[in-house]
Amino acid sequence: MYLGKIRDITAIELKVVPSDVVISVPGWYTDVQRRAIIDAAAIANLNVLRLINDTTAAALGYGITKSDLPEAEEKPRNVVFVDVGHSSLSAAVVAFSKGQLTVKSSAFDRNLGGRDIDFALVRHFSEEFKTKYKIDVMSNPKAIFRLSASCEKLKKVLSANAEAPINVESIMNDIDATSKLTRDDLESFIADELSRIPAPVKAALDNSGLSLDEIDAVELIGGSTRIPSVRAQIQTVFPGKVLSTTLNQDEAVARGATFACAMLSPVFRVRDFHLTDITHYPIKVQWTPVPSDPDDDTELVVFPHGNNVPSTKVLSFYRKESFDIEAAYSDPSQLPGGVSSWLGKFTAKEIPADAKGDTPLVKLKTRLNLHGILSFEAAYVEEIEEREDTTMEVDGAEGAAPPKKKKYTKKKDVPFVVGHSSLDKSIVEQYRELEAEMHASDKLVTDTVVCLHPTSRSTSCMLIRLTH
Repeated sequence: MYLGKIRDITAIELKVVPSDVVISVPGWYTDVQRRAIIDAAAIANLNVLRLINDTTAAALGYGITKSDLPEAEEKPRNVVFVDVGHSSLSAAVVAFSKGQLTVKSSAFDRNLGGRDIDFALVRHFSEEFKTKYKIDVMSNPKAIFRLSASCEKLKKVLSANAEAPINVESIMNDIDATSKLTRDDLESFIADELSRIPAPVKAALDNSGLSLDEIDAVELIGGSTRIPSVRAQIQTVFPGKVLSTTLNQDEAVARGATFACAMLSPVFRVRDFHLTDITHYPIKVQWTPVPSDPDDDTELVVFPHGNNVPSTKVLSFYRKESFDIEAAYSDPSQLPGGVSSWLGKFTAKEIPADAKGDTPLVKLKTRLNLHGILSFEAAYVEEIEEREDTTMEVDGAEGAAPPKKKKYTKKKDVPFVVGHSSLDKSIVEQYRELEAEMHASDKLVTDTVVCLHPTSRSTSCMLIRLTH
């Protein structure tokens, strides 16, 4: 529904319905979350060209327009991007050279952002109004909503002023609540939230392997970086560095995703710019040992933390019979709460027999694709054949030399099946058709109401009820 709404807004602006999209996601999104986004887009009849991490998108928007980036053989320009948004904090260290960017490290706090500051204010004023007006705001969802909206406005005003009033009309029981707050008081209420800001930013810097002196710029994005106390906490990690806001703090990620989409489209000509991202969670594969080889390992970390994305690796297994390989995150404690560490399962169906009777060496091609999603691409065994070289060589003394034998490698595909968390294609198609029907029905209702009853609110409501 969310993606469909964005699609409709875009269609009105462009006068054409969009089909191909690039969607930005938090860098800490897991495989199951990324697959769910792609499924949701497909149901909304959108083709995802790429899922791009939000800080990477911002970095692309920063670098692609720069004409003064260092050459490939020169020292790269190292920039730290800190994004403090409504609900989460992301930090990434990115190295820029001419025509390319490489994400060196990233770190996150998945539950730290502007909404936490808003809620700290809600708690404060709810206690104040309990004494002042004898009302319990926290017991009334509508009152909480009204107070939250006013607290968000107050927070913005205090970002530019030392003191500001708060007014909530008819907060509950027909009471108009008023109060005021100073910026110093605000900072005391959110001290716990502020204290959490430096940790992920410092982690990103430490994981990059760069010293503070090697950082050339610090770019702030996200609406919450406008709060002076938030900026002050970020500054503690970069003493002596100027915190820059050369990017549009609200639109930097969307602008970068737009460049990424244009790069993947045949319609637009965009400056060549290569992206190398990294994965946040280490991924392992695990299997049951072969009975004849009890000392066989049972797991292997294939894509460690910070592995490049996209990336392809080939795994080798000596197997005579069908076997299973499961992929999972190797450190479940890092994952968002409630997210399974399981990523997928590979099952080899039939192993071609080896011509010499040896145990075949099965090679499994696994990949972290552009979306940051794990996939099993292919499985095969290799056979080496010796064949006579048909090229004739002539010996000056003895005439024609005996033909030489050359080794040729022949691949035999191994049939396999894969299981993962994505919806089955038939289910996606079923949901897509159903969504299209509901969208058409809603549009018909809207058009009927607008055309026939543009001024009658009661009649419009009646038409909607009847149609549904």
